[in-house]
Amino acid sequence: MLSIIISVLILADRTLLPTADLITPDFDQPPPPQLPVEVELISPPSGQMYIEDLWRIRLYNTMPEIFSVYLFATIEKVGYGILMDARTSVFLLPPGPLILSSSELTPISTEFYDSVFETSVARMGGFPDGTYIVTFYVYEEGGGVLGTDGFTQNVENHTAPALQYPTDNIEITEPSPIFIWFPSYPPGTVEYSIRIVEILEGQSPESAISANPAWFIAEDLSVEEIVYPVYANSFEYGHSYAWQVEGFYDGVTVGKSEVWIFSCVNLGISGEEGSEIWSFETGDRVQCSPAIAIDGSIICGSFDGFIYSLDQRGSELWRYPAGGPVYAVAIGPDGRIFAAGDFGICCIDPSGFLMWNNNRTGPVRACPLILPSGKLYAGSIEGIFYSIDTFSGEIADTLKVDDSIVLPAAADSEGTVYFTCDANRIYAVDDDSSGLTTKWTFRVDESFSGGPVIFGDNIYAAAGKKVFCFSMEGSQIWNSSLPSQVYPGPVVSSNGTVYAGTWSGNIYGLEWETGRRTGVIPAGAVITSTPALNIAGSLFFGCDDACLHCFSPSGFLLCKFETKAAVRSSPVIGIDGTVYFGSDDNWIYAMAGSGAGPMTDGWPQYCMNSFNNGFIDVSGEEQ
Repeated sequence: MLSIIISVLILADRTLLPTADLITPDFDQPPPPQLPVEVELISPPSGQMYIEDLWRIRLYNTMPEIFSVYLFATIEKVGYGILMDARTSVFLLPPGPLILSSSELTPISTEFYDSVFETSVARMGGFPDGTYIVTFYVYEEGGGVLGTDGFTQNVENHTAPALQYPTDNIEITEPSPIFIWFPSYPPGTVEYSIRIVEILEGQSPESAISANPAWFIAEDLSVEEIVYPVYANSFEYGHSYAWQVEGFYDGVTVGKSEVWIFSCVNLGISGEEGSEIWSFETGDRVQCSPAIAIDGSIICGSFDGFIYSLDQRGSELWRYPAGGPVYAVAIGPDGRIFAAGDFGICCIDPSGFLMWNNNRTGPVRACPLILPSGKLYAGSIEGIFYSIDTFSGEIADTLKVDDSIVLPAAADSEGTVYFTCDANRIYAVDDDSSGLTTKWTFRVDESFSGGPVIFGDNIYAAAGKKVFCFSMEGSQIWNSSLPSQVYPGPVVSSNGTVYAGTWSGNIYGLEWETGRRTGVIPAGAVITSTPALNIAGSLFFGCDDACLHCFSPSGFLLCKFETKAAVRSSPVIGIDGTVYFGSDDNWIYAMAGSGAGPMTDGWPQYCMNSFNNGFIDVSGEEQ
């Protein structure tokens, strides 16, 4: 084991202290020609470099005499200068070749000249990202340079992949689950292998994955997911399995993921993914996105003027006559139900009884936003943004804007509320003792069709053929042009991928910090509802081809559910993976998912969560 003595001395300028036995190299003096010792350095694997890589060296003494020598190495980072040097102990170099080992070189004295670099090497054992010039000198004890060599190495460290789904210790019911992992970073150049083994009695997951024969193995995967193939060994009921993913860059491992386990229960008993669990008929189109109440019941409105409450078997619990087409429903933090439509805004208790109705707002198409403070926010098609007391239903304040407001508002952890209007503007407003006040507004070239949604410290919205990213202070960070009109969304996954559906029938993935396109999902029909993402990253969304589609994040069609008319209702995902949505064919549907519940991070569905309430709590928890 190579022992490295790390000096904590940081020198203001580069000086080496000579000793009685060793001569300090003179960097200003070029090495003499025709040096007697040939030096061959073995370059480390592509994209990485560790301390031990420095001493992979072969020397060839071309002279008949034996030299007493030591090695001296310098590490320079391009653009930064010398970061460290190292000096070995003295050893004998006989004529001919000599392949060195660390035991013949210790002790090795190391000097660092950059504290950040020193800390990084001490923590990682390897070099941080950058381009390094490594130079070696063979010095005769008490004399000059006998040989030299060097190489340049570009270091681009990769993280190990991290497992995502099936989550650790989950029970699965589907015979062909999808396995998904977070990519190694930086992404795009890494290939993966996945290994699944059965866990035998008395084994830990780690011992099983290292000792047992593979139940299933796949290699050279270029994407971060795989659907378990139908030809592979079937998982057995009551058995447990361990799985692990390893990443490779240029054939060299970048690390293995943790080991997770899953068990198989009731295989084949639950509905097949994409199959109907139940359906409920209303009297008119259902464009409202369902919401899931605190007790697990499904709340949804219809153009027939009713708000429906259904249990998880699809049986009606109650219905309330709202008095006009219902466009949106949302669940407040205390479980009360708020609905918006041509009747204005109303509040219903969890039993289906009216608490208040405010029709002074005029028609409201935007989903209400309810904050724990007791304020409700929504805009009307008459171009007025309302602040309403959720307990009395009274209007607290109004803000007149230039055109209709038809999209839901969102609020950040500070209580600032963001909304858009058809005058091509996005607004940020505060609501304090002085009422609604505008913090900032930003105008784009076309009317907004989706958003605003919040991820990190950014705000995202869609207008025309573009997706926009704004700072919380109202400045545009980027905009990304897409081939056709963006209709619904956008949504943001937990890993920061921004998804936007278009009239061309594609959903585009964008990188949240730059807007760079990261992928495309080809639905093949006009996207007419905001996607909902489950914990595995699968996207569920409606199209004008009368179908609800489900695609994996990399664009594989997982299932498709057919109705009899366009699906404009944005789906919501239950904790058990069941997907609820409505259709223009007048029906509310429950479709079997993969068993994966809703994604809980990011902004993964219409109005962020299953309550349809886009508010981020100050604690960092989504409401």
